[in-house]
Amino acid sequence: MNRIIRSLICGGQVSLTVMDTTRLVNDAIAIHNTDRYASSILGGLLTCGAYLAASLSGSAGVSLTIKAKDGDGAVAVSSDSELHVRGYADGACTRTLAGGTLTVVREQSGAMPFVGTCEIESDDISDILETYFGQSEQIPTAAAITCEIGADGKCMCAGGAVLQLLPDADEEQIARAGEAFEKFKASEGALYELGAEGVYRKFFSGLYEGGKYELNPVYKCNCSEEKLINILRAVGKKEVLDIIKEQGVVSVHCHYCNKDYFFDESRIAEIFGE
Repeated sequence: MNRIIRSLICGGQVSLTVMDTTRLVNDAIAIHNTDRYASSILGGLLTCGAYLAASLSGSAGVSLTIKAKDGDGAVAVSSDSELHVRGYADGACTRTLAGGTLTVVREQSGAMPFVGTCEIESDDISDILETYFGQSEQIPTAAAITCEIGADGKCMCAGGAVLQLLPDADEEQIARAGEAFEKFKASEGALYELGAEGVYRKFFSGLYEGGKYELNPVYKCNCSEEKLINILRAVGKKEVLDIIKEQGVVSVHCHYCNKDYFFDESRIAEIFGE
């Protein structure tokens, strides 16, 4: 089971999130049949997407897109307040991230989307997440995101920990949190051996101040035939039939779940009530 454990530590001055997203990443690998490197990059970004989803409420969503240098390929993840997370990797971006950009779009019903972006200087997802929060949202952040892919192509372990300082955090509490975080980062294999709960207990339980709770993200795409039918109706019968005349069929591919939808002329007639 995917697990996200969130709490306030160090006198309520630091936000802590510990995650195990191994199953989430393996679900993505099974859907997309990615190679080891692409699986690692996608798995890291899926973990970031799960982290951001954990702070959403109401009808809200967030998307993260890494575009390679010169726009050659992308890795994209989308998640929502129901903790549905999905993503895909495409093109040369699955070979190197340095020189590209990360764009984060936060959407909340009834409000203008917030868009933040940062340049990427390394292939380390942890560094990328820290840079984004520091530059785009001005939130001091320490991240240790991991995604280990075995020789068989399956994810052995994915997840990690993220610390964020709340406003007016004092130096003593920052030092306490930082010391515990560095011990976790130095403990190779801790997440694999202990899981999210075990990591929390071993490295951070002494700093716990209340408000601890658990969330369980899942890999789930929100596409459906019904949604596509509504889009086709909005496009209009004439335009849809023109596409069929030119291409023989209306085809739609969902990158997130790697599924194809097809609508031929008889299906279009049904949709438009003939």
